[in-house]
Amino acid sequence: MKNNTSSRYEATQGMLAKTALNQLRKSGHPLGRPLALCLMFESIENQLMAASVFDLAIALDAALHIPSESMLAAIRIQWWADALAKTTEQNVPLVACLQSQYNSRHNFLSQLRDIISEWQTACHYETRNSSEGWVAVWRLIALHLGHKTAVDQAAVIGRELYFATLGKKSGGLFGNSDIKSLRKNDREEERTLLYLSACLSRKLQGSQNFNLNATRISHDAGLDDPLLVWRILVWHIFGPPK
Repeated sequence: MKNNTSSRYEATQGMLAKTALNQLRKSGHPLGRPLALCLMFESIENQLMAASVFDLAIALDAALHIPSESMLAAIRIQWWADALAKTTEQNVPLVACLQSQYNSRHNFLSQLRDIISEWQTACHYETRNSSEGWVAVWRLIALHLGHKTAVDQAAVIGRELYFATLGKKSGGLFGNSDIKSLRKNDREEERTLLYLSACLSRKLQGSQNFNLNATRISHDAGLDDPLLVWRILVWHIFGPPK
């Protein structure tokens, strides 16, 4: 009986992870496809966690930027907070993906609420800048991947990738950091998301020692790079870009 229950649970997690990854890949967001590719070597449970949190961030970005009035944006963002708190079954795949992790991840709902609050705050900005929301997303994902000591590095990755969606270099210093250490978490377990995302960020910045005076990201190094899947394979096998 235990084996059957375990098999059903694993099958359900696998289907939910596939749903979350497909939604991320097909989101149309500049980070959707690159982040899905950076997750391809993670375990199913980590793919589900990270992809669904990224999907939530993308949904919150849409809620923030599509309405012309900030009040409408705030209402759309609050809908996600309310939907995630409901215990009744809802016909929203992303809500199902996130709620499936409440029992296995401590304080997950509370942490998601904290993320949503960053987008609620962004409603009051004239520019509706959601960079702090994306930083919070990366901190949460790093924490649940076991990278407790690397949450600040994850925050830098999140900020740099956010600016990359605007076609800009963030002026951060991550390009000069040792990113090979991100291949393992605090318990020496192998992880790939932060490492590959740091490689992507370095690539987008142009080089390890990019020119800070060049504030735009070139097209051939952009998030729509058709060779990105091959670059990620190279980074995974041979090491980070120089």
